[in-house]
Amino acid sequence: MHLTAQSPGWAAPALESFEAAWRGQQQARAEAVATARAAADRDAERAKAYVADVWERTGSGPTWTELGDALGWAPALRERINRTLAREGVLSYRPEPRSLAVAGGPGAVEG
Repeated sequence: MHLTAQSPGWAAPALESFEAAWRGQQQARAEAVATARAAADRDAERAKAYVADVWERTGSGPTWTELGDALGWAPALRERINRTLAREGVLSYRPEPRSLAVAGGPGAVEG
């Protein structure tokens, strides 16, 4: 049976339940940001070393998945961590595959 606002016995969910869900989502987002920030701070030098090594060995950059696997980053946080490192001038990338590079190094996006 399908209940609608006109159905006898139907009651709208309490606003508090929606607010609680929204607060939970906001808290989860804030935790993801903090976790990614900590990983970017902790692993910046390791990320640079790994990316530089891949460029030296292969002539192209690693994928974000390869970098995340090598540094043990959670898959759900990899994009956020990579973008943080790029914003801070540690790494750079272009839309092309395997363009992840150490900022200022081989394959890096300039300016």
